[in-house]
Amino acid sequence: MLKESTRRWRAWIVVALVFLFMLINFADKAVIGLAAVPMMHDLGLTPGQLGLVGSSFFVLFSISGIVFGFIANRVKTKWLLAILSIVWAAVQFPLVGAVSFPLLIACRVLLGAGEGPAYALAVHATYKWFDNSRRNIPTAIVQQGANMGMLVAGPCLTWLMIHYDWHAAFLALGVVGAIWTMLWLLLGAEGSVDESSKQDATDAPHSVSVSARAEVCAPARVPYRALMSDPTLVGIFLLSFAGFLALSLCFTWFPAYLRLGLGYSATDAGWLFSVIVGAAIPASLVMSWFSQYLFDKGVSSRASRGFITSGAIALTGLTFICMTTGIGAPLKIVCLTLGACFGQLIFLFGPLMIGEVTPPAQRGAWLAINNSIATLAGFVAPALMGRFVGAAHSQAVGFEHGFLFLGSVLVAAGVAALWLIHPERSMRRLRGIAASRNSRERGDITQPACLPDEATGAG
Repeated sequence: MLKESTRRWRAWIVVALVFLFMLINFADKAVIGLAAVPMMHDLGLTPGQLGLVGSSFFVLFSISGIVFGFIANRVKTKWLLAILSIVWAAVQFPLVGAVSFPLLIACRVLLGAGEGPAYALAVHATYKWFDNSRRNIPTAIVQQGANMGMLVAGPCLTWLMIHYDWHAAFLALGVVGAIWTMLWLLLGAEGSVDESSKQDATDAPHSVSVSARAEVCAPARVPYRALMSDPTLVGIFLLSFAGFLALSLCFTWFPAYLRLGLGYSATDAGWLFSVIVGAAIPASLVMSWFSQYLFDKGVSSRASRGFITSGAIALTGLTFICMTTGIGAPLKIVCLTLGACFGQLIFLFGPLMIGEVTPPAQRGAWLAINNSIATLAGFVAPALMGRFVGAAHSQAVGFEHGFLFLGSVLVAAGVAALWLIHPERSMRRLRGIAASRNSRERGDITQPACLPDEATGAG
């Protein structure tokens, strides 16, 4: 057993490495949007074909995510994250030389298969080092790896493409991925919070922390059909789907929109893209702190996590709709920035609520299921925007039609989730289902002492 001080440092080393893992993950995603214009020129791609390239990334994304999620219930995340990073690095190198449209599609499909499980496994690995009451900030840091990936990708990959060519960007990403894999194999480690919390609650059920006992009181396992029908998890799925609609547009079409829709140069578009995604970093950290503050003050998770996230997705939809009005280019950039800030909060608070509601033994699988099915939005949104752009009499008008449609979907999802999400009610429901199932299968058994709902933040 590691000493507490050593364990604490090891936990933050893992957080730092997982942050870099997500940084590389999203730089890999963003490169297509940044290279869109020169690739279209060199390979003779139409807007519709570019949309297919963006959507092809998600062909195996969901399937891979679900498969790895169930594997994560039994295999250490250290090895799973290493496998994923090797795949990411390997598929970049074929794009360094001569590239055809089929090869580009194939590499993006394989990259999607490697990146499908990434965020769910990254969060699952982090949660193994922190209990529920201490997860806000580590999750926010890991999630900011996504924003930093796009923030760094904007100027750095654009610089490589301007001074060399777009092939150099893929070469750089492959090398960086290989370096991260070596660091992770040397320094990465598996946490044991779930196991230690269970042991602590068994040995001293009245002296352990509120958060540890709350997690122990979660049922050991429930039928997956109970998870699939739970209103909170359904609401989180709706928000996650909406968030991926916005995110996939961000890394596939935002840079191209800045150039083709608003008329900015390649250099300006690269820097503006970095500003847009970079603004989400302080916004997410501030909202994470605010949510943690409310949670510590006894505000329910429904309010401190659910209301914030539902409102954020609805506001993202409204910012997209505002893009279709007669406002000037600077205000449209403000709208894109606000949308990037609000739209990504689901990737912070969604996993927190899933980790709160689902049994630890099924958490890895459900995080992956939610993430993988929701990312089907990434298969739809880029291709759909490509169709709008290609069908309109001008590219700028096509972008406006796409933003109007997708913004309306986001507003509807935010309103529906506001009514559905109630983590405290879901925890009571799932405990009841597990208790009833145990009674039927093994007769009346003694359940571990649980805190009253008020003590666990229910309300």
